[in-house]
Amino acid sequence: MEQNKESQIDIRSLVTKVLRHWYLFLIGLGVVGIICLYMYMSSTTRYEVNAKIMIREDQEAMGGMADIMQMMGLDGDKKIDDEMSVLVSRDMMTGVVQALDIQTEYRKRDGLKWKGQYPNPDIRIVYPEQFLDTMTRDVKLTLKVKKNGYVVKVQYGEFYTRKTYRIKQLSDTVMTDFGPIRLVANMDLLPGEKYRALTTPMLPLITRYSMAIKTSKLKKESSVIAISTVTDMPQRAIDFITKDIELYNQDAIDDKNLMASNTAAFIDDRLKVIEADLAAAEQRVEDYKREHHMAADLIVATEVYLTEGSEYRKELAKMETQYNVVSFVEDFVKEKDNEGKLIPADLGISNETLNQTIIAYNEQLLDKIRLERTATPDNPILIQKKELCDIMRHNVLVSIRSAKEGLSIAKRDMEQRYREMDGTVEGVSQLEREYVQLKRQQRLTEELYKLLYHKREENSLLLASTVMSAKVVDVAKRNPTPVGPKLSVYGFMWLIFGLGIPVALLYVYYFLFNVIESESEYKRLIKLPYAGRLIQNHHGGFVAVKDGENSVSAELFRSLRTNLRFLLPADVKHPVVLVTSAVNGEGKSYVASNLAISLALLGKKIALVGLDIRKPMLSTYMELPSQGNLTAFLADSDYKVDDLIVPAPFQKNLDIIPAGVVPPNPSELVLSERLDELFVELRKRYDYIIVDSAPVELVSDTFMLTRLVDMTLFVSRVNRTTPDMLTNAQAYAEQGRLKNVACVLNGVRKIGYGYGYGYGYGYGYGYGYGESPKK
Repeated sequence: MEQNKESQIDIRSLVTKVLRHWYLFLIGLGVVGIICLYMYMSSTTRYEVNAKIMIREDQEAMGGMADIMQMMGLDGDKKIDDEMSVLVSRDMMTGVVQALDIQTEYRKRDGLKWKGQYPNPDIRIVYPEQFLDTMTRDVKLTLKVKKNGYVVKVQYGEFYTRKTYRIKQLSDTVMTDFGPIRLVANMDLLPGEKYRALTTPMLPLITRYSMAIKTSKLKKESSVIAISTVTDMPQRAIDFITKDIELYNQDAIDDKNLMASNTAAFIDDRLKVIEADLAAAEQRVEDYKREHHMAADLIVATEVYLTEGSEYRKELAKMETQYNVVSFVEDFVKEKDNEGKLIPADLGISNETLNQTIIAYNEQLLDKIRLERTATPDNPILIQKKELCDIMRHNVLVSIRSAKEGLSIAKRDMEQRYREMDGTVEGVSQLEREYVQLKRQQRLTEELYKLLYHKREENSLLLASTVMSAKVVDVAKRNPTPVGPKLSVYGFMWLIFGLGIPVALLYVYYFLFNVIESESEYKRLIKLPYAGRLIQNHHGGFVAVKDGENSVSAELFRSLRTNLRFLLPADVKHPVVLVTSAVNGEGKSYVASNLAISLALLGKKIALVGLDIRKPMLSTYMELPSQGNLTAFLADSDYKVDDLIVPAPFQKNLDIIPAGVVPPNPSELVLSERLDELFVELRKRYDYIIVDSAPVELVSDTFMLTRLVDMTLFVSRVNRTTPDMLTNAQAYAEQGRLKNVACVLNGVRKIGYGYGYGYGYGYGYGYGYGESPKK
């Protein structure tokens, strides 16, 4: 319960401290409000532009490679991720910027806003030839239309001085630091209009666009990609995304045509070889017939034989053709110069496993080629792609060997059947047999030629097709609801920063200057008896208590005088009250002097002793003609007590003992027996002895006086004393270094009377508020 109460008090005190500086919050809200209003009024309206495309995937082409791709971490989701990277790749962004000619951004002043102009700006800049390709810094140009001409300001680079040019005609050449430029107007320009143009080098520009264009999968398992961006020029964004999709599709078509072109070149090379082989085979048959004068009946008989064995020959020819095609592909794959090239596909190979393996390899190789355009060599995905391509290329070779082995076995089996049939035919001469073999070789070559010729036609049709890789699901369009600027956001910023900045300033202030600001805070922190409070002296002089004076300051000193009589031990007849403080400027000399005067008004004999001998100021404050002889008395036994006493010029019953000159050994003098003897004598002569001593946080002299005093008044001051000083005072009291301590709070601005006063005098190491004592 006690802890909760203390916490509540802390919160209340904190709130009170903050509210005391209400004007800071008013200023903060006002300044931040003006800034936020300006930002809101000067911000252009931004919209979101989005589109959706679906990536077509040939699942059959993956075939049996799905397991290998999953092991490598390159499943379907990875492929979609790769396509998203391609959409915002450097090559794509460069192509879009060049196609739309948006390297220069044009804006027109409209009130506080700079509104973008696209696709038809009012002005255009004509740069020197090749400048856009070689520029390395931004070019910022501002044009202001005047009645008698134009003012052009050009800045080349962020840290270069902006130069101003004046031209009479807009078509006049402007000689800038980077070369001559001209401005072309697309419409009549009116006086007072302002235009701004920003031309950015290509590399940072495409980097900016790559970051501005966002791509994401519509769903985790979906092949639909959402493309979006936020801009204040929605038509430019629509054209940008549309052109990006167009170039992406064209890039995919180019990749497909690359594969088809590779296959076409392979087929053309093989057709030339096979065409020569076929011509040679036909020539051998013709020569054989001519050489052996084969009769027509023999030829007819042979033809009958060939017809009867046509089925076997056809199958054998197909197997020979398949074997040769597979061998051609094997030779291509094994050739080192062909590493990293697409393997000719769709050659009519009947082995589906081999076909799917080749197609899957080509797909992955194309992905790797496309990824190499945008990724660095140490990119983890690119490294995985390369490893996967190597594995798949090896699998192609394994599949080729397996296919060849299967064809060899099938061919041997067919040849065995053909020989068995051939052996059953009797009466056929050796001549006929040789003719049959030549004819068979001719037909095999002819079948292979027909197959490759047919595949060449199919490949030509593939080259002519224009099937897009990305199907547009939703065309690029602008969301009708703007995404910014939002008044609620700026309102939130206004509250957060308008209130947060003053709070931060107060936090820093209280962190650096953690001082006590009110009487309630002081009472909450002290653990020692509270003797009373004093307000700032409204008279402006050092003496606040006078005979017949009824000011608030005088009344508070009378209240302190009364409390003092209750706080002093009852058995002490002639008490010695030591007045001290923690540091300079807290008003201990002011309290000691006026307390002494207040006691003297009761008709008591009072002695005011100045024991702040390191920097004595009491004689100055009390306007005494002499600086005193206390230090001389302590150092020289020839001095008597009467030599020290100076009667107060303005108050009877009050004697003052000023400190005198500053000695070289103040600590030793405070510990001297002469001081003890002095206080014994003073107790005999006076009813109260008030001692003005040094601050306890600066020197140790005050602690040495504890042996002589009966009570200590610890003076604190609003906006001067820190909580740590009060903690130290509590520790000094507990340790016995200060005797019978009671606290006095000085400088209170407001009390229950509803008004406050000010005085400028604190501790004598300089006047507390920069004032001097009244003469």
